[in-house]
Amino acid sequence: MTKTVKITTEYITLTQLLKEENIISSGGQAKYYLMDFSVLLNGEQENRRGKKLYDHDEIIVGDETFIIALAENADELIVAAQEEKAERAAAAKKTVRDDRIKAQKAAAAKVRKEARFAELRRQNRTRSGGVGRQTATGRNNKGPKGPGSWNSHH
Repeated sequence: MTKTVKITTEYITLTQLLKEENIISSGGQAKYYLMDFSVLLNGEQENRRGKKLYDHDEIIVGDETFIIALAENADELIVAAQEEKAERAAAAKKTVRDDRIKAQKAAAAKVRKEARFAELRRQNRTRSGGVGRQTATGRNNKGPKGPGSWNSHH
């Protein structure tokens, strides 16, 4: 039995054909189907699931023959699909550029913030690790501290 398969894109893959014709139920089954069953493309054995099928290709699966044919308005649909693809690519490029700009602004803000805190630490003579902890020069040194000094007599 011969069946014409109308496509609205420039090509479809062998896996798409097998799924569309309900020969397999999912794309993951294509690999195993092609290992177990004979599929002929234009008279030659074909076992590549990603093989592109174009207008006028003939595929024989078991006792069924499929002829690939472009739909009547396929040219319009192909142009529209290519335009949509170009728009998506431009939008993705813009998103990447916007993300890069945001990252650069965030990095610059972080540098400014760190510089501001460094200046505050210098003014207050505190270390970066602890809020309000004074450096050794600002410490009130009135003698030894700790258990050794508890028993000392002044």
